Amino acid sequence: MSILNAAKFLMGKVPNTTRVFRGVEPSLNFNKSLSGKMYPKNMTGRFFTESLPDASWYARRGNTLTGKVQYVDLPQKDFNIGRKMSERTPNPRLGGEVILPKKYINKIETDYIQTVAARIKATLNYLLQPQRRFSKGGLAKVLNV
Repeated sequence: MSILNAAKFLMGKVPNTTRVFRGVEPSLNFNKSLSGKMYPKNMTGRFFTESLPDASWYARRGNTLTGKVQYVDLPQKDFNIGRKMSERTPNPRLGGEVILPKKYINKIETDYIQTVAARIKATLNYLLQPQRRFSKGGLAKVLNV
């Protein structure tokens, strides 16, 4: 087994690449409402970050329980291009933001372990904050709270 194959096996990715992440919440219309207003439509689905915790947060924001964490391994050259594209957008930029080059859109994969972790965190957050669940009716309305 060569060193390159050992690195691929142990790291789960090719050397000299950077893994970027994206949190997706398919059940919310939030992403569709911003498309075309804040960012051009051809940018939809191309915003990624270097930070796995940020992507996990985006997958569970809005108390969605159906979010996903996705990733792409980018060669260093394309990673730098994506970072420069992000710096050139006129809108606010998040730390570690990378705009995915178009040729990598079909290479997006779902990180199932991180998706499950994000959904568990969202579920626990939902269950541990009952005042949010019942504040607009349900038990709170019955108890006149």
